[in-house]
Amino acid sequence: MFSRRLFSTSAGVLKQSPLSKTIPKPTKEITDVASFLQHIGRNTTEFSEAFPTWDALFTSTSKEMKAAGIDVKPRKYILEQVENYRKTASLSNNDSTSILNATKEIKLHPKKNGGERKLNKYLAQKRILERIEIAKIQKQYRKAQHATELKYKQLDKLHLQNNDTL
Repeated sequence: MFSRRLFSTSAGVLKQSPLSKTIPKPTKEITDVASFLQHIGRNTTEFSEAFPTWDALFTSTSKEMKAAGIDVKPRKYILEQVENYRKTASLSNNDSTSILNATKEIKLHPKKNGGERKLNKYLAQKRILERIEIAKIQKQYRKAQHATELKYKQLDKLHLQNNDTL
């Protein structure tokens, strides 16, 4: 009769894994905050003043980074790369090559067709431009056809005049 409740209703309480609390050691290649930010790329080195120590980098929250003046996209990217470093360091026991591979720069790709949200608008504009081009081509064709018809009419007129005079 009674159903079991499979979820909790306590809102606002997020449990963090023990892994997210650990602060990994720097490697030979990544020795400090500046070298870490330089390694992950995307011009994040300009935010190195926001993290005075290695521990500050790995314990900073998104709100703290926002207060330090870091925009949304770089903030999310830094947090993602910090988590990648943390996970790889705990799994590989400071194997520097795997850490370097896990935290290498993720390149941004150019948007295709104006981006996912603007795809329908882009395709509609493309269809409109295609219709305009087709209409221009048809108009040019009609003009050329009309010009040839006029030439034939003139030739017919000349032909009739020549037959009448003979």
